[in-house]
Amino acid sequence: MKNWIVGFMALVVCGSNASAAVVKIEKQGDGWRLLRDGQPFFAKGAGGMMHLDQLAAAGANAIRFWHTDAKALDEAQRYGLAVLVGLPLGKPRSGFDYADEKKLAEQREKTRELVLKFKDHPAVLLWAIGNEPTINTPQAQRVALWKEVNRLAELVHSLDPQHPVIAVVGAEQWKKHLDEMDAPCPALDAVGINAYADMLTVPEDVARQNWKRPYLVTEFGPRGHWQVAKNEWKARLEDSSTEKADFYRRAYAHAVKDRSQCLGSFAFIWGWKMEKTHTWYGLLLQDGNRTEAVDVLTQYWTGQPPPNRCPQIGPGKIQVQQADGGPLRCTVEASDPEGDPLAIEWDLRRDVTDDPGVGGDFQHLEPALQGAVLESKGKAATIQLPGQPGKYRVFVYVRDTHGGAATANVPVRRQ
Repeated sequence: MKNWIVGFMALVVCGSNASAAVVKIEKQGDGWRLLRDGQPFFAKGAGGMMHLDQLAAAGANAIRFWHTDAKALDEAQRYGLAVLVGLPLGKPRSGFDYADEKKLAEQREKTRELVLKFKDHPAVLLWAIGNEPTINTPQAQRVALWKEVNRLAELVHSLDPQHPVIAVVGAEQWKKHLDEMDAPCPALDAVGINAYADMLTVPEDVARQNWKRPYLVTEFGPRGHWQVAKNEWKARLEDSSTEKADFYRRAYAHAVKDRSQCLGSFAFIWGWKMEKTHTWYGLLLQDGNRTEAVDVLTQYWTGQPPPNRCPQIGPGKIQVQQADGGPLRCTVEASDPEGDPLAIEWDLRRDVTDDPGVGGDFQHLEPALQGAVLESKGKAATIQLPGQPGKYRVFVYVRDTHGGAATANVPVRRQ
């Protein structure tokens, strides 16, 4: 794949004499700012561990790792990316008991080991305690959780006074819990907010919760799978990559850009992952091709659009016709801003968007059904549903010749 914005890439070699950056959060007027080695630093990044060269090329300066190792930190440093380093925090919904002193001691020791191991690495920017720990957690259990979060923050500060500490609160949970975590967690320097459709109300909701400290948007992306409409048989309707790009644009403009309380953001997710579908949250496809949301982020991060933009899916998206129970006749509304030639690929997969997992729980990749695509020509395809009744999903992938891609899908079923 071509390196499409080589001019923006700054390779930084991590030498043996490199030292940890000193990072501080300071009050500035009625807002806040992040300083890295004395220089203002606004986090422009994404979460993930793949294709860091492309992330740097797109103009990012930071990346979020939910877990890390020395090799990953070295790779981030190589591409000039500062790292929001994740520290583990037990989740009550996964069985962690905050009344179990043995488990708490083990968690503190793990935190101690990780901080001591990585605190002097020059790529470290901030420490992030946990990720969305309060999903499906009753208020009584949250009291003990916040108390332990503060203890961990105090521990991290005692081991590493050079990097601030945040805790990351889940999508929509933070709108209920910022006020209740404020008093029990004075050791936190800021809060990490994961937000999706609610990006369009983040500043207002933060103010409503009376949170006076700064925030980072630690995840933001398209409308979440729990936030979209469903069809007549309750299948979730995923936005096309072009609709997602438009939402990234509006979300960043409202919750991040020129917000004095915001220290930066991390888009979700740099790479791809299987969560309801294999295309719902990825900024990239499995082959590394970028989607239109990356073009949006590049514009915000660098002030300039990419030299070649991704293909787009029109408002008609995928149209499906079926006569007398025969094969599906599918067409896609797709185009390229520069008129580049397009390669279009189709597949059919079982629809597993009703998987009960929450908060990024692991989900196995649902494979394409072999032999389902009978014919594919240009923007049209003929697809055969399996003989057995069930819920399925037609996917289309549109690629240009410059590493750009567009995607859309539509649920279908055999009754």
